[in-house]
Amino acid sequence: PIWGEAQQGRVARAVMGGGAVTNVLGAYSNSSTLWRHSAKPDAENTLWTAQCAASGMVPWYHWLGGSPLDNRWRKPGRDFFQWLAANEPHFRNRRSLADVAVLYPQSTISFYHSEGKEERQLNGAPIDSADYLEGLYYSLLESRTLFDLVHQGNLSLETLKPYRALLIPNAALLRDSECEVIRRYVNSGGSLLATFETSRYNEWGETRGDFALADLFGVHVAGDVAGPAVNSYMRMDRSHPILESFKDTQILPAPEFRVPVSYLGSEATHLSLVPPYPTFPPEMVYPRIPNTEEPTAVFRELPSSRVVYFPGDIERTAWRSGNPDLSQLISNSVRWLLGDRPPVTSVEGDGLVELFAWETEPGLALHILNYTNPNATRPFIRKFYPIGPLHVTFQLPAERSITSARALRSGTSLPFRQHAGVVQFDVPIVRDYELIALT
Repeated sequence: PIWGEAQQGRVARAVMGGGAVTNVLGAYSNSSTLWRHSAKPDAENTLWTAQCAASGMVPWYHWLGGSPLDNRWRKPGRDFFQWLAANEPHFRNRRSLADVAVLYPQSTISFYHSEGKEERQLNGAPIDSADYLEGLYYSLLESRTLFDLVHQGNLSLETLKPYRALLIPNAALLRDSECEVIRRYVNSGGSLLATFETSRYNEWGETRGDFALADLFGVHVAGDVAGPAVNSYMRMDRSHPILESFKDTQILPAPEFRVPVSYLGSEATHLSLVPPYPTFPPEMVYPRIPNTEEPTAVFRELPSSRVVYFPGDIERTAWRSGNPDLSQLISNSVRWLLGDRPPVTSVEGDGLVELFAWETEPGLALHILNYTNPNATRPFIRKFYPIGPLHVTFQLPAERSITSARALRSGTSLPFRQHAGVVQFDVPIVRDYELIALT
């Protein structure tokens, strides 16, 4: 997908613990077929470079060979770097303003169901161990959530301290010490979302008798992973804020794979399993077992935090199927985890965007990357489809105020309203990318 460069920036920053990262940007056509001496379209090169800078990396734009026959790569690089040089102070980031952390599950991505083979399988079906992260990532883009990645190798209470919630996309392989950090984080007030086989295995891929985090999830493992399943559902058994947006339906699509679970105590079931049933022929399409007591989601309110656990691979299924209900369920869960306190920033208006917010040397910066494009998930970006106006509500850090709001990409000043630590303004248009400097 087009956000791969921004995602790489998040991963690199997580690995480096916030240290400087320089990223090499190939201006050549690198897709499933590689042409090292043929340029990407201008729009693709521009958006790659913008993602690199917005995510906190230093872009290193390059080409191979001293006598290129295709010189179309020069102009987009030159234009962007000239603009970057003119606005460089606003890229000197001091800290991220995101208050949601996503665990980068390195061990799972590297070794989950690998068995020493390049191709992964789960119950005989091919899987990509990065799809869990990709699905959660896309859901957060759709909901315009500000977030940082936290690398599994850097997981600590100190690392998690700035964040109100930790989201874990199927971190199946976790050390006991990493599970203890997560447990202490939740017990100290941090909220948690986790999915599927999170904490089911140790760092060596050895199966535990139960989830190491069963006490947080509120459920036990009750059987081996089931799936792949089609035409399976989650029945809404009772109301909950996470489910309020789903109208005129009693069921939601169920994930392709799931871990059968049973409650540790007397938890209330909000979503329960409707087991898979035939999709053809039409006469046979009806649920054989319309009701069960097996939970497909757990929503828990603890004394100082909230926990959401999905026993299914909800994020992977959302990513691979494109089903909006599953993505919406993830987004609703994240909002519920954060409680009544408003998000750091809210951006209203049409379009698919990725957001970064930083405290910078001159003040504050909000980056808006425009991914609204028919080629967002398949190369190459041929042209941009402008979006706007966008209405922005920005929560200022404590004891901060601003005197100026300026859209640096378009070079315009923005009228703004400021009251009680909250700034509101409108961005008239975002063509490819916009950087709002608040000083």
